Amino acid sequence: MTLGNKLRVFMVVSACLALTGMLAVSYISTDHEKEIINGLTVKCFTDGQEISLALWEDGESEAYYLFLPSCFAGKSCEFTFCYEDGLGVLEIDGTLYGDGEKWTDFGGEEIYEIGLRGPLGRYYMKKTLRVLASANLPAIMLTAEDEKDLLSIDEFEDKKYIETGSMVMLDEEGKVVCKENLKRLKVRGNLTATLDKKPLTFSFQNPVGFCGMAPAVKWNLLANATDGSYIRNKAVLDLANKSTDAYEPDGEFVEVYLNGSYQGLYLLTEAVSAAENRVEIPPGEGWFFEIELDFRKEEGNSYVTTDRGQIFAVQTIICREKESGGGLDIQTRAELTAQEEEQAARLLNDIESALFAEDGISKLSGKSLPELIDLDSWATAWLVQEISGDHDTGIASQFSYTYNMEETLLYAGPVWDFDGTMGNVNTIMFGNPAALTTSIEGTRPEGNANQNRWLSAMYRNREFREVLEKKYRTVFRGNLEEMLSAGIDRYKEQINRSAALDAFRWHEKRLGWQFVLPEGLSIPQEGDYSRFAALDAQIDMVRDFLSEKKKFLDKLWMEGKDFCIVEVRNDAPFLNQDYNQTIYYWIERGQPMEGLPCYESEGYRFLGYKNEKGENVADGSIITEDAVLSGEWIKAD
Repeated sequence: MTLGNKLRVFMVVSACLALTGMLAVSYISTDHEKEIINGLTVKCFTDGQEISLALWEDGESEAYYLFLPSCFAGKSCEFTFCYEDGLGVLEIDGTLYGDGEKWTDFGGEEIYEIGLRGPLGRYYMKKTLRVLASANLPAIMLTAEDEKDLLSIDEFEDKKYIETGSMVMLDEEGKVVCKENLKRLKVRGNLTATLDKKPLTFSFQNPVGFCGMAPAVKWNLLANATDGSYIRNKAVLDLANKSTDAYEPDGEFVEVYLNGSYQGLYLLTEAVSAAENRVEIPPGEGWFFEIELDFRKEEGNSYVTTDRGQIFAVQTIICREKESGGGLDIQTRAELTAQEEEQAARLLNDIESALFAEDGISKLSGKSLPELIDLDSWATAWLVQEISGDHDTGIASQFSYTYNMEETLLYAGPVWDFDGTMGNVNTIMFGNPAALTTSIEGTRPEGNANQNRWLSAMYRNREFREVLEKKYRTVFRGNLEEMLSAGIDRYKEQINRSAALDAFRWHEKRLGWQFVLPEGLSIPQEGDYSRFAALDAQIDMVRDFLSEKKKFLDKLWMEGKDFCIVEVRNDAPFLNQDYNQTIYYWIERGQPMEGLPCYESEGYRFLGYKNEKGENVADGSIITEDAVLSGEWIKAD
């Protein structure tokens, strides 16, 4: 090799060594805290099952936390640290714990000083670690191959990503009660799917039962992200189950981990579907309907819009006896032929004709309403909506089905989706418990396609109203009374600890997800993780709403009080008219008006309310007849 070539080789090698040195120095000097922590798995055992957990950083205080299932509460627990690619070493109170080494926490919620040592002993941080255990609840440990893609749902239209995976369920004592592979795991819901705390749905190859609920293939995990009390869905499902012999979904509180990361307090529920141990029908073919919002129509599904504009998602139910092993094979089909859509529309329009006829007789078939719908199941559905004060009443999540596709009754149920209830509502009229809001048709602004047509029309039918009122007196009233006297307190005791951890996990953003907050609720600026706990105020909001609702319904259907209906319209230009700003008051005849709102805004002055005769009506005015009041405003200048 010539001298010139040797010099060139020397220069190239020197440059490479220099570059390598620079990269090494750059890597060592870079803060790898997130990389090491994200690659750290904390492992422990219960009932012979290895559980993998992840540390969570509180971005506000920059402290780390390890959330443990209920079975570890108050106990010593030995943890093993595993580092991805062997990177990093965790230091706890001055002691280093390398890959595969064990550390013991004694369950006292102590605050540990922690640091990280990276390549060549580089020290990356000095923070704190605290271990928090839940109480009273089982835990579901989900594992998905790609957690990031599973949860990266920003818009409703994108909610299609499906994962496979596995799950382990521990009861509150730490016993493994389920260990199964998942056929499907995905985000579910509509508005709630866009929030950081995701609702999930998962399914198995074969039916599996949980928490005393009947085995099924498909299950839901409701995040209750918009419900500060966490109990609204649970309370309504329990009320419905106690008030009917027909199938209604059940649900139990659980805590959820995804790839070791604590997600919080959830409600594990049976999925609303036509299936064995769910909505069962005799062998044959029937219909499964859901009242749906116009903007939630999806490709691949079939819809029928009735003559009066009520939108139904339609599926066929196909039920066959299994060839072997007994039982029924139940399947649904969402894509209908044109002939089937026409047939479904004929059935729904026949019912609608009877609903809106003064004599209750359909002009299409000549049948009366009791010959077209099952009055008892629809009375149950009606009362569930009314008692809960659901802001989606009559416009969404209202299911019904038939046992065949020809001459048949339409049955209501199962009930579903009650996070926007009991005062936590985005439509002001449903915030007033002392009003029969399910009897109101125009629950959305004029011109909006989504209105409460069917349930409001049912209340105008004499035969239906008789069944409804009797069912409240003999069934619902007692069950509601038990809910108020004991049921709500049971829920509170069961979830109190978990609710505090969930609130801490999601911080103030959880308050922003709720439609309405309890009056005067605020989060202290200082304090430990418990400062986010606000369960008492949130549950009091539920209790107060149900108490006032029961008091009103007792006066109406038990005592037979005579009520006037006062419709209060608020068309102020500064109010969001995307939601109906009208409020309805049921006021005992001869009693004073109370609780009229006074909306004011910068640039506008409120003048008060006038009735249709042009007379001023204010709080304290005696009400002797039905009335429509309209608020008046003028610009301040």
